[in-house]
Amino acid sequence: MPWYLPEYSPLRKLTSVGFEFPRSPLTPATCDSFYSGIDTALQTLTHDAGISPQMLELANQLRGELTQCKLRIARVTSQLRGIAEQSERLVRDMNFEILVNKRRKLLSVGYDVNSQKLAKSCYDLLASESRTAAFISIAKGDAPQESWFRLGRQHTLCEGETVLTSWTGTMFEYLMPVIWMKSHPNTLLDRSAHAAVRVQRAYVTRAGVPWGISEAAFSKRDEAGNYQYAAFGVPGVALHVTRPDCLVVSPYSSCLALQVDPVNATLNLRNMTAKKKWMGTYGLYESADYTGTPHRALSQRKYHLVRCWMAHHQGMSLAAICNLLQDSAFQRWFHAEPLVQASELILQERPLRVKAISATA
Repeated sequence: MPWYLPEYSPLRKLTSVGFEFPRSPLTPATCDSFYSGIDTALQTLTHDAGISPQMLELANQLRGELTQCKLRIARVTSQLRGIAEQSERLVRDMNFEILVNKRRKLLSVGYDVNSQKLAKSCYDLLASESRTAAFISIAKGDAPQESWFRLGRQHTLCEGETVLTSWTGTMFEYLMPVIWMKSHPNTLLDRSAHAAVRVQRAYVTRAGVPWGISEAAFSKRDEAGNYQYAAFGVPGVALHVTRPDCLVVSPYSSCLALQVDPVNATLNLRNMTAKKKWMGTYGLYESADYTGTPHRALSQRKYHLVRCWMAHHQGMSLAAICNLLQDSAFQRWFHAEPLVQASELILQERPLRVKAISATA
């Protein structure tokens, strides 16, 4: 988009040249015609007898830049095709069968190559980022469909919400898979995703603190000055509470929530950027560490801002924002795959209807 450079400001003011992007999505396949349209408008402008020498020079200069734009788009298109082909090959070659625990019919957490043995522990919770691997392994035929229904569906009551339990109570566990896997309305997973967001909001917002807790870097550093990393979550929904006295808020958690509760997540992000100034050169900072402050005084706390960026957290944030702005693009792409379409029915599991247990005299 070289026309946005300051030197082309006079050209941008000319209404006869259509620099604005079209309403339909601009893709590598449609860029060529878009650039050609601008070039045609500039060519017409250069034939205007009333054009000044300065404007003529700018128009011709920009026409030369458009040629380079087309070459760059062609190069990007080639690179994207290469990435797509490599991704397809990696997915095809990735075999989960070796990780299936035959007795438990679940995916093991790993395989020890030296001893040639599976780890005894398995990924066994539905409210976990690992359900992505479980779903893909089933779709590819590497694992039996039964393994999906072996994933734990234990519920708990927290902050007045009924929600699936997760291992550490992080937003990441509930919402990372939603980036690519559809959250069908009124299903078990959809209900739990919404409940998890409400729980996270209620957990800290009473103290006036931005919400969103997941595994993240925090204020502790090693001898080399590198921030340390740990799992943080809401204790009330966690099976394993690793750091019960810590409170670390991570902006990427709120970005993930855009897919479930866009209004409140946007307000939360605005609070982080406008009031708290948690924004740096490369986007929202990794986290804010409120640890060590009494809960009643959190809003007055001079928190430690963890001024670093982690690529996978930035990537998840960008993907979630893309889903919000582009009609769930990543979900549409994922569910366009025939293997996914053949197995997506398991994502539409309905929640059980149960009555609350009442005490009797």
